[in-house]
Amino acid sequence: MAPSTTSPSSPILSSSPIDVKHPNLILRPATIPERHHTWTINKTSWAGILSDNAYYLREAHIASQDLTRNGGITYWILVDPAAPCDPSCPQSPDHILSACEAIRKPCLIARPDGEVEEVICYGIGSVYTAEKHRGKGYAKTMLQLLGHQLKDLPDPSDPKKSHIRVGFSVLYSDIGKQFYAKIGWNPHQSSHISFPAKLPNSVSSTKARNVLKSDLRALCAADCTHIRRLVTKTPFEKGVKARCVQFPTVELMDWHHAREEFIGQYATTKAPTVKGAWVAVTSNAEFQPKEGSEGLDAAWAVWTHDFAEKKLVFLRLHIPPVHSGNQDAVQEALRQIIIAAVQEAEAWELKEIMSWNADKATEDAVESVFGKESYDLVHREMDSIASLMWYDRESGGEEVEPEGIEWVMNEKFGWC
Repeated sequence: MAPSTTSPSSPILSSSPIDVKHPNLILRPATIPERHHTWTINKTSWAGILSDNAYYLREAHIASQDLTRNGGITYWILVDPAAPCDPSCPQSPDHILSACEAIRKPCLIARPDGEVEEVICYGIGSVYTAEKHRGKGYAKTMLQLLGHQLKDLPDPSDPKKSHIRVGFSVLYSDIGKQFYAKIGWNPHQSSHISFPAKLPNSVSSTKARNVLKSDLRALCAADCTHIRRLVTKTPFEKGVKARCVQFPTVELMDWHHAREEFIGQYATTKAPTVKGAWVAVTSNAEFQPKEGSEGLDAAWAVWTHDFAEKKLVFLRLHIPPVHSGNQDAVQEALRQIIIAAVQEAEAWELKEIMSWNADKATEDAVESVFGKESYDLVHREMDSIASLMWYDRESGGEEVEPEGIEWVMNEKFGWC
């Protein structure tokens, strides 16, 4: 191995008692015209290979998915209430000092005493300040206000879920670990393994079965059932006070795939149809898991194509518990998945495959295909740093993460 290091209606916010640099500024949900203007502001940094118009269309497209529609995503802007503007149709967009998004996701918290709590979390993304407003602390003020207020924003789309509290919020920093840590989002494990999209001559074709979009609902349901049991039933290590996990639901996977399909059509005129690979671990494994199943008789990957960076990225790698009776079968299944991923990447002329926070079984499978010196283990220091803000109900909801929080299944599917 070659290790390396690289660095609908929206809620009205109440005033915040926290100390911020700009107490006169207001954080509020953006109107539709303001939302569209934030895309104009940030397109120079995030449009990538897309034209301006294609970027606007992509943002509208991913905002209309099952995960994000009906209030699933909220666009936040920091504004100066003294600045002249018409919120319904702003003529002077300079009143938008900083902007971001928050996506609501189903999650779970488990504690050593056996308590299991269904919660939601908010994934924060697209944090951006226009160049003319930078250097004044606006992004910090916006995030201080947002982090403090998110804990009071339960699901607004379904009255039956109004009792489900917000357990935590997450973001993925591309500016290192310090900035967000200082305002309450503590960095967690942020590593990945990276291997080339070219098989050694000695490796033959894979025996894996393609996972298509129509297969995802059953596979994701089984995976969520499996994760729920692991998180709640696995003994806690000493010092761990709580576990938290985001669920890799089909809605979350579809959101990721809506992005890749849009960019794929733009970049290549085709949208990827193969969403992953599945391999049986037992002889009687069923490709479509039955309702209530954990999918323990198979391993599978769900991935996404990153056309901008020429990478195939595992969103989620489902691995059944390894024991003496299935160790060889699981290892071979993972090996076949790795081969399938390389073949898929080659078909799209991608150059690299990546898996976030991979476990030893995955690393061993990659090594079995490529050897010890043909892949990298990267502990990220600057980009995509998984960061978490904890909302502790017992301490009045303070945004201070206590010692001993274990973030489970911290894989790429949680990114936003």
